[in-house]
Amino acid sequence: MALFDKQPEIPREKLKEMLKKSDIKIGQGKGLSDRQKESIESRDFPKKFGASINHSEYTRTINRMRMEKANEHDFAKKAKMGKELKFLQEIEKKGEAPK
Repeated sequence: MALFDKQPEIPREKLKEMLKKSDIKIGQGKGLSDRQKESIESRDFPKKFGASINHSEYTRTINRMRMEKANEHDFAKKAKMGKELKFLQEIEKKGEAPK
């Protein structure tokens, strides 16, 4: 089930919980650290836009991250951005935090 299949928007707290509890592995079997997940939540989904996240906001964030990755010249930063981007795309596909 995808993240936005049944509801048009999700509360930010639910997204924060999903990011925190997810065990998605990126690359060589490694996932993102808790600090990286918190950074994604605070940097890419700030609270100034409201109490919930809709599908268009999520898509805009992913597209913005793709543009930033394409414009980055430092390979290490580009690889880190790629991991974060894949992580968010997998969250969107799976849609539910593991129990």
